[in-house]
Amino acid sequence: MKTHSHPTSAPKVAVLMPEEVRSRIFSAQVEDALSAFAQPVFVSDEDLASGAFAAALTDVTAVITGWLSPKLSQVVAPRGEVAFVSHAAGSVKLLDVETALVDGHIRVSHAAPQIALAVAEFPLTQILAHLRLQGQQDAGLRGTLGWAEMRKDLLGQLLAEQTVGLVGLGYVGRLVLDRLRPFGCKVAVYDPFISAEEADRLSVTLMELDALFAGCAVVSLHAANLPATTGMIKGRYLQAMADGSLLVNTARAGLLEPGALVAELQGGRIFAAIDTFDIEPLPDDDPLRRMPNVYLSPHCAGHTRESYLRQGLSAVEEVRRYFAGEPLQQEIRREKAAALA
Repeated sequence: MKTHSHPTSAPKVAVLMPEEVRSRIFSAQVEDALSAFAQPVFVSDEDLASGAFAAALTDVTAVITGWLSPKLSQVVAPRGEVAFVSHAAGSVKLLDVETALVDGHIRVSHAAPQIALAVAEFPLTQILAHLRLQGQQDAGLRGTLGWAEMRKDLLGQLLAEQTVGLVGLGYVGRLVLDRLRPFGCKVAVYDPFISAEEADRLSVTLMELDALFAGCAVVSLHAANLPATTGMIKGRYLQAMADGSLLVNTARAGLLEPGALVAELQGGRIFAAIDTFDIEPLPDDDPLRRMPNVYLSPHCAGHTRESYLRQGLSAVEEVRRYFAGEPLQQEIRREKAAALA
C-alpha cells in the first residue's frame, strides 16, 4: 500500500484500482489533484485480489474506483464506513453497491459522461469508413487491384444522402446525433421515452424498430442495458435491413437476440461494426473473427488518452465536492440506480 504525506486534517481517500487500471486513469496530474485536498491511500493489487483491502479503509469514508475494482458491499455503509463512491468509469453494477445506494446509505458518482464523449465519436468513424469503403481502398492498394480500376469501381456513398437510425436517444445517443448534424443526413430514432414534440424539436423522425431497420442505411445502437431491453433487436429486424447496410453496436451485445446477428452476417448481405460482445475477450474461435463484413474492436469505443484523463479528474473533483459539501455533478440518484447500473 502506498500513501502520501499530507496534513493530518485532510480526509483519507482510498483508490481501489488494480495497477493495470490505475496506470491509465490515475496519472500524475490526477494524483496531484487528489493530493491537493486529501490523503490518497493506494491499495495494492495483492490486497485488492485477496479482499484484504478492507483493512486499509480505517477512517476512510470516500473511495475512488474504476474498471476491475473489487465488490464493495462489505465496506460501504451501513456495514462499513465508506459513505461515498466516486467511480472513474461508467457502470457501477460490478461494484455491488446498488442496495446500499437505493436504501440511501451511500452516495455514488460516476464518470460515464466523460466516457460518452469518446463513445459518441466511435460510431461516426465506423460509419464514414464503411460508406467510403476505407478498408477496401486500403486493401486494394496493398494488393493486386489497379489504381484506375479502384477509382472506377470502388465508389463510396455520401453520408449526407443517407438516413441513419439511432436506437436509444439517451446521453450517448444525443451526442451521436449532435455529431451527425453537420453532415446533413436524415436521422430516425427509436426511443419510447421521446415524445413527438421533442422529436420535432430535435429534427428527427420517430420510428418503430421494424421500420427503422428497414429504412435506414446505418443503424447505431445506444439503448441502455436493462432487463427490458435484453434481446430487443430481433433477427427479423436484421433480415429487413437493405443489402450493404451497416449495424453499429457500441452499447451492449445483450441488446441483440442471441445468435441473430451472427446468423444474418454469415450471409454476407449486411455489415456490422461491433465493439461489445457476449464473451469478452472475444474467443479466438468466434465466427465473427473470420467474417470480412464485420469491423471488430475490443470494447474500446470509450478509450482515448483524453478520456482517461477526464475520467480521473472527474472522479477526483466529485470527491472534492463531496467533502466540501457542494452539489455533485455526476451523482447516480437513488431512483436512477437501476437504469444506470
